[in-house]
Amino acid sequence: MTAVSDAQRHLSARVLAALDARVVEASRVVLPPSVVESALEEPAGTVTAVLLPQLVAAARRPNGQPEAWLLFVALLGRFPTTAEFLRVMRAVELEPPDIMATTLLAQALGSRGPYMDRGMRVVTDRPVVEVAYSAMHDHHSGIQRVVRETVPRWAAAHPLELVAWTTTGDAFRTLTPREQGRVLEWTGPIDDPTVDAAFPYELVVPFRTDVLLPDVPVAAQAPTLAAVARFSGNRLGHVGYDLIPMTSADLRPDGEASATASQFSVVKHSHRVACISGSAASEFSGLVQALPTQGLVGPEVRTVLLPAVGAPLPASGGSRRQSTRPVILVTGTREPHKNQRTVLHAAERLWREGLDFEVRQAGGEGWSDRDYAPAVERLIAARRPLTLLGRVSEQTLWDEMRAADAVAFISLHEGYGLPIAEALSVGTPVITTNFGSQAEVAAEGGCLLVDPRDDDDVTAALRRIVTEPALRASLAAEAVQRPVRTWDDYASALWAFLVDGVTTEGGQR
Repeated sequence: MTAVSDAQRHLSARVLAALDARVVEASRVVLPPSVVESALEEPAGTVTAVLLPQLVAAARRPNGQPEAWLLFVALLGRFPTTAEFLRVMRAVELEPPDIMATTLLAQALGSRGPYMDRGMRVVTDRPVVEVAYSAMHDHHSGIQRVVRETVPRWAAAHPLELVAWTTTGDAFRTLTPREQGRVLEWTGPIDDPTVDAAFPYELVVPFRTDVLLPDVPVAAQAPTLAAVARFSGNRLGHVGYDLIPMTSADLRPDGEASATASQFSVVKHSHRVACISGSAASEFSGLVQALPTQGLVGPEVRTVLLPAVGAPLPASGGSRRQSTRPVILVTGTREPHKNQRTVLHAAERLWREGLDFEVRQAGGEGWSDRDYAPAVERLIAARRPLTLLGRVSEQTLWDEMRAADAVAFISLHEGYGLPIAEALSVGTPVITTNFGSQAEVAAEGGCLLVDPRDDDDVTAALRRIVTEPALRASLAAEAVQRPVRTWDDYASALWAFLVDGVTTEGGQR
């Protein structure tokens, strides 16, 4: 019993010390230095009680919402939701500062949050960049590729703070060494979990600065992040990839549409959205244009195009043997909106005509390949020249794109269509969709455009690519003549818009 009591006392001491540290950190950016230094002369465990009435008074001032938000975070070791913040803010406005301070202190001491024994660091002098998904997962496709190309370039050129979410999803924290490596020095999966053993997380609190959100949005964080956007004094800037789960809900899993809609509760209170294509900008702008019906202005939406040319890995030297017949590479995660099933149907029609060519598919299983998988099984059983590569390494993907005679990417809806730009960057022609962002990427040459919903159109295009070497050569020549726009260009333009508010070339409302 004594040991338990000692442990409880030790934990209580740690919690009180951490509470004091968080309140002091908040006070340093809200109160005069002399007030903070005077409070630090008080006995340990009493500093919070000394500073709290003055922090409450600061929160009661006109336009004091950011100070009230920071006070909540300091007391409870987490970010509030909108409902929580409004409850506290309204009480702060109505109750005398000394009474309110006593009430808030009691709430803080009664909290059982998992991070109550942690200090916090308030960031005011640099953007805070949330990269949770890319930091915590080895998945490397689409958004993660953008994050891992862009953020290291930002970090090399500007002061910034990288953060992930805490396990409870209601505060930012520092990254572990392994997470830093995934974002800043990606070379492939990091398999050694001991790299992060016993890493001491620190809470990171942005205050009156920029919060940049280039990574995968997570619906669970939307209520907390919406309050950050509304009340914290921070300017939120998003990379707008697409709204496919809402605008093409019939092609996505049940529940994704509502999750995406919840993210818009954050976007509508944000400062800027940099969309990866004109198509994506149209989607976001359409929703923003509806915000005056809620009495809101919404964020500034601009197009900041992804690179027209990537920075491909050099050939590995271990590339597969060149085929003697045309090779069509089909890329993308296997799921309905990627539309690979239509490519297979076109290929089967041509194989039945007697044409000799090979199809290779690179991309892992997505949320559903219920229509695609049976067709693959049937074609392989019929000994058609079809190879299912599955999820491949970065190096293998580039080797496959170089070796292919053409890439087929005819998605029904994309925010951009990165595989198109990547294939063209190594001189490989592309069959792609004749509308939306894919048509934007294709506009500068190297592509054969099709209606992805028209089997005859897709079949005709595939027939031309397979049977007309001169067409392939012409498209390949167009591909290598495309304007060069690199990841360096993109990272610079993205930072200029999101942080400095500079409109980039090609940007549009």
